[in-house]
Parts: sequence; structure tokens; C-alpha cells
Amino acid sequence: MSTTVVEAEQAPPTTPPAGRPGWGRRLEALPSWVGGAVGVVAILILWWIASIVLFQNSKAIPTPLSVFKIFFDGQQWRDLWTNLSVTLGSAGKGYLWGNLAAILFAMLVLLVPALEQIVTQIAIVTYCIPLVAIGPVLVAVAGSDAPQVPSIILAAVSVFFTTVVGTLLGFRAASPVSLDVVRAYGGGRWKMLRKVQIVSALPSIFSALKIAAPAAFLGAVLAEYLGSGGENKLGKLLISAQSTRDVPTLWYLALVSGAVAGLAYYLVGLVAKVVTPWSAGQAG
Repeated sequence: MSTTVVEAEQAPPTTPPAGRPGWGRRLEALPSWVGGAVGVVAILILWWIASIVLFQNSKAIPTPLSVFKIFFDGQQWRDLWTNLSVTLGSAGKGYLWGNLAAILFAMLVLLVPALEQIVTQIAIVTYCIPLVAIGPVLVAVAGSDAPQVPSIILAAVSVFFTTVVGTLLGFRAASPVSLDVVRAYGGGRWKMLRKVQIVSALPSIFSALKIAAPAAFLGAVLAEYLGSGGENKLGKLLISAQSTRDVPTLWYLALVSGAVAGLAYYLVGLVAKVVTPWSAGQAG
């Protein structure tokens, strides 16, 4: 026994597995924002090269400098806010009504399982139907009496499928043990929904709501581009820039639209972290 112990003590230490190269470890130690900054710089460089080398004659891609100059134009910002505020209002209403309808339909499926096939088909239809096809029809039906209705409807349609699917998946992820406890105490489907399934579904619902936020905004912009929204609307600025072939302004509006959509996604994510901290590994 003693000989074995001595041999074990004198045995050479096991060689550790080869680690990653030093530069790999240094890259992992960098803050997360560094990777994003490098990506932005790379995109700007490629953008500049494409505008000068590939599209110098057609001017279809303006230089980044010509686009960013517009961001420092006060009149452009005033016009943008006047029109963007109306678009955000329509997108917000569509986001609210579309998501509310989606969650109610998902709850109805749990309470009346026989309706699942109908609700699923409705969700698929709203997802597959081309918005550019129904947009002009809605604009013609709404007319000048309700110019913002098509924007609200397209925003609502854009979010319905995502939220229905996310909510149903969240409801079905509820703990069977918790459901059995409620059932053992005489609770029915409604009580199981209130006590267990809604709480367990919140992370999944908020994941769907995050995706739905930019979708609602882009749906409203599309409706305005097709003729909805009255006089003040973001779509009007897009149409005006396109008709005058003002390419830098078109790119400016595209960047603003992308930034607004990304901000909407981020803000819903912040709300999700507050409401469902356990889904992010935080203390509740």
C-alpha cells in the first residue's frame, strides 16, 4: 500500500490539454460591444467601396458620408418626426390589437381544444397572405374617412401568427405536476390557465412580442407606402424621395426605419427582463 502511495506521489503531473491560442483567449476577454463595433466598421468600409467602385455611375448606392449628412439636418429631423409619430401611432395600435387577439385566441384553444384547428388555420392564413396584395384593397375600402385603418390592420396582421404560436408553445410548456396539483384540488381548465399556464408562458409570450414589435412597425410602413395613413406618414417621405430619385434620403429613411424597428425589439426585451427575470437567469 505504502509503495503504491509513494509511486502515485512521484508520478509526473498529467499534461493539461492544449488550450486555445493566446490570441483566441484575448479575443474572448474583449467586451461584447467590441465585436459589434468591428462589424459596423467593416460594413461601412464595404458600403463605401461599393458606392465608389461598383455603383459610381448609377449612384444607386450613395456614399456613407452623403447619407450621414442628412442626420445633421434639423429640417429633415422635424419632417421625419412629424411623419414618424403618425406611423408609430398606427403601428402601436396594430401591435396592441394584433397581439391581444393572438393571446385571446391561444387562450381559447386551451379552454376549447376543439377550436385548435380553426385557430391554427386562421394564423397560417394571416402569415401566408401577401400584405402587398391586401394593402391596396384595404386602402380602397377605408378611403379618406379612415386613412389610418389599413396601417393598423396590416400591423396587426403582421404580428398575429408569431404571437399565436409563441403563446401556444408557452401554454403547453407548463409543468404537468403543477397542473395535476390544480386538478387534484378540483380546478378546471380556466383555473389551470390562470394559476399555472399563463405564468409559465410569459417568457415565450415575450419572446414572440419582441419579434412582433418590429414586424408591426414595418407592416404599418408598408401600408403607408401603398397609400394609407393620410397626409403625415413615413410612407409619404419614402414615396417623395423615390419619385425625385433622392437616393441619399431613401437610404437615410431606410436606416431610420431599421433603427426604429431595432429599438422596438430592444424595448420589449427590457420589459421582458423586468416581468420575467427568471427567464434570463436573474433573481425573481
